[in-house]
Amino acid sequence: MRRLAALQCEPVDDFEVGTVIQVGEFDPNITIWRYLTFAKFESLIQRRALWFSKLQIFEDEQEGMTPTLTRASLKSQHRQMENWFPDEERKRQVRRFIEDNENDGRELIVATCWFIGEHESSEMWAEYAKDDEGIVIKSTAGDLIRSVVKSHDKWWVGEVTYVDLSTHAGMDACEGSQAGLRAFLKGNRYSHESELRLATMNFVAPGCLNPDGAPPDERQRARFVYSPKRPGIFVRADLPVLIREIRTAPGASENHRSKSDLLRNAAGIQSPVGRSELSRSTRLGTGYRVAVYAD
Repeated sequence: MRRLAALQCEPVDDFEVGTVIQVGEFDPNITIWRYLTFAKFESLIQRRALWFSKLQIFEDEQEGMTPTLTRASLKSQHRQMENWFPDEERKRQVRRFIEDNENDGRELIVATCWFIGEHESSEMWAEYAKDDEGIVIKSTAGDLIRSVVKSHDKWWVGEVTYVDLSTHAGMDACEGSQAGLRAFLKGNRYSHESELRLATMNFVAPGCLNPDGAPPDERQRARFVYSPKRPGIFVRADLPVLIREIRTAPGASENHRSKSDLLRNAAGIQSPVGRSELSRSTRLGTGYRVAVYAD
């Protein structure tokens, strides 16, 4: 079982209280990085909003799924519950509890994912920034939370735990029923990503934008409206709070750095865009493979 702590924030705008649920232990001062293509960086600056993707469209098909042992425990409970109902339809619904909960959770929970580390990662440059026009943003866990907490009313934040989902015994039945907590478990093969995640629900709250960048419409502002067709949401962020540093990819041109710096200046971010701490010689073949730090 993972430690949970609820952090209460000051009342804001349309929300009486904003709540952040801390999943597990982590230091709010830890350094985190977000690797972006230039197009995604431009979107972040122009919209002043972070993109949160729903779990269902992440690369890992096991995102938000229930560990095998937790699933077995829940299935045992549900078999007993079937006896509470005389009709076959409700028995069928009970038998489908886990699968429906997983499917709904993977559509409902959206997250932004950041790399934890004191230095840049050559693997993350290769995997997420793609080319010499990539960008990385440096922040801290605490600054990430503070930059967006006023834009939605409920959050989960924590370091991802990497496990063997077929043998993991650290999630009890209660936790396994909660999509917001399942979002912080991943298979061991993704451990190199060393993620910190911030997650919320796929509602276009007053501080959010639709996937096309449009603000909430009247219906969305009147009450939380969920649509399974929506791939995620933009969440408005206080960029000067969020961003401590911006760096261009290893091998990026001076023109690319200058172009990025113009965007940075327009967003009111004080620190000029810098260069990657990795030298261009780290790039082997089509990706960055060896982390050689530049002077």
